[in-house]
Amino acid sequence: MFCRNCGAEIPDGVYFCEKCGAKTEEQQNVYAGEFYENAPADYTEPLNTTKWIILGVLSAFFCCMLGGIVTTVYAAKANGNVGAGDIEQARDNLKTAKQWFLATMIIAAIEFVFGLLIALAG
Repeated sequence: MFCRNCGAEIPDGVYFCEKCGAKTEEQQNVYAGEFYENAPADYTEPLNTTKWIILGVLSAFFCCMLGGIVTTVYAAKANGNVGAGDIEQARDNLKTAKQWFLATMIIAAIEFVFGLLIALAG
């Protein structure tokens, strides 16, 4: 059997792809609520890098260009790491992308508050 997500060969009876963490066809009906039954103890959900790439691009356009670009670059690196099977490095890059996005949003909020105060004072 082959993984529908990354194409890696998966032995029969395995519920999650060892390369990308995606559910196998045998695991499709086992999902129950917020957790997976029969999941390995060290299993974590696959990384959602696309969401962070989109948020980085949007923040670059509408908020802070530097923070948005850095967020997008690290999220894209994480996406490449997932494709290469280096999940640990992908997690590190995605964590950095999230931190840059949060910093960008904090800076945008501060800029908004100061802009509002200046507009009200003037």
